Amino acid sequence: MANLFKQSRTKQKGKTSHTQRSARIKGNAGANAQVAGLRFGKSKKTSDNGESQKSSTVTIEDLDWMGHGVVRGNPMVFVEGALVGETCDIEVLSSKKKVINAKATYIHSASDERQAPFCPVFNECGGCQLQHINPDTALEQRDNALKVMMERQLAMKPNVWQAPLVGPRPQYRRKARLAIDARDPDHIKLGFREANSSRVVNVETCPILVDPLSHIIGPLRDTLTGFESARHIGHISLIAADNTSHLVIKHTKALESELIDTVGALAKACGIELKLENKQGQIRSVDYGSAMVMHTVEGCSISPSANDFIQINKVVNEKMINQALRWLDPRANERIADWFSGLGNFTLPIAKSGAQVQAVEGVAEMVRRAQENAQQQGIDNVEWLHLDLADKANVEASLQQGFDKILLDPSREGALTVCHALVKALPKTIVYVSCNPSTFSRDAKVLIDGGYEMEKAGIAEMFPFTHHMEMMALFVRKQQ
Repeated sequence: MANLFKQSRTKQKGKTSHTQRSARIKGNAGANAQVAGLRFGKSKKTSDNGESQKSSTVTIEDLDWMGHGVVRGNPMVFVEGALVGETCDIEVLSSKKKVINAKATYIHSASDERQAPFCPVFNECGGCQLQHINPDTALEQRDNALKVMMERQLAMKPNVWQAPLVGPRPQYRRKARLAIDARDPDHIKLGFREANSSRVVNVETCPILVDPLSHIIGPLRDTLTGFESARHIGHISLIAADNTSHLVIKHTKALESELIDTVGALAKACGIELKLENKQGQIRSVDYGSAMVMHTVEGCSISPSANDFIQINKVVNEKMINQALRWLDPRANERIADWFSGLGNFTLPIAKSGAQVQAVEGVAEMVRRAQENAQQQGIDNVEWLHLDLADKANVEASLQQGFDKILLDPSREGALTVCHALVKALPKTIVYVSCNPSTFSRDAKVLIDGGYEMEKAGIAEMFPFTHHMEMMALFVRKQQ
């Protein structure tokens, strides 16, 4: 996807500025088609037998929830890089009996919603895949696609679907991991990897990162250049909390003291703290250090380390927590479980209601840190457990205590084992937070077939400009 619309850097030199091009292209379908033509059709993907795949011309009817163009029929055709209403040449990437996956290679008639990407390395970087479409249009069409998918797969009633939770654009991301290629210390590459490749794309700034993270990447690369021990850097993490920001260098062997001092000076000048992480995963501060604090809702906060999972979009995360609280409606006399609880993102606000909460997480270090953080905030009505919730025995043992309500926030793999157990335990309310609509649909079917009704559902735009989509749903036990 990131390699579509290819233009060489040399062709861009001396041309109109990126901002001027964006404004012109956004309002001019002819210019859209012209730019699309320049950026398409550079590569020819071959089939498994080494022959080039045959191309054809299609007209796009819809966008799916991932942002791919859709051509309905038998088989269905999903086209990367194409927008609704566009007529385009496509190249088949994979073909099955009922589904063809393809990419657009040339746009004959461009959509008015097509726009110039705002990132200068969009062509190469494997990160944001949907900068070529107006973001409001993308959200509207993808939201509708997911609604239709839920209606079809789960027989969802139309009034169940809620308005999407949306945050700032384009600057929304408060954490990133930078890849580095320092095999030649005099010509270091620092940035993100190409799509479907291990090659590192040099990045000067990243327009989706919040300040002060956005503008330190290019200067950091220049600062590291020339140091022999830069070869021993595995990756660099950038995290912005509410009270401070951290730059964490993961290294496999000792770094030169001059490198550490020089990077430390740059970080300090940018208002960022430098941390070093050794091969064993131990993190130490350079010069001075303070724990990161990320405020959520209800006066709560979490304190992550560089390697902890966090919700990277602060505004959307807060909206998700508030929505979960409304749907869960926790009461002081209830027992509530928060499973896949992480650092307590949902746990702590639920506990503030006075309910007795059980928080279960599969990463021991996160459980330890969450418990310490809760104690510091005076929250003592949470039972913190380190358990693997993919293990049926663990799930059944935890459910023996009995719960009124449960919140689930699993990884992309979903919570199938848990859902099979819940339809036997039958808590009255389940709120499911998902980062993978496909596994959510699978798990939701188990709950619905097991006696639950999906009362509310909707998306959360946690990752604008990407294929990813988060969603939430409220399940209520049917009255017998």
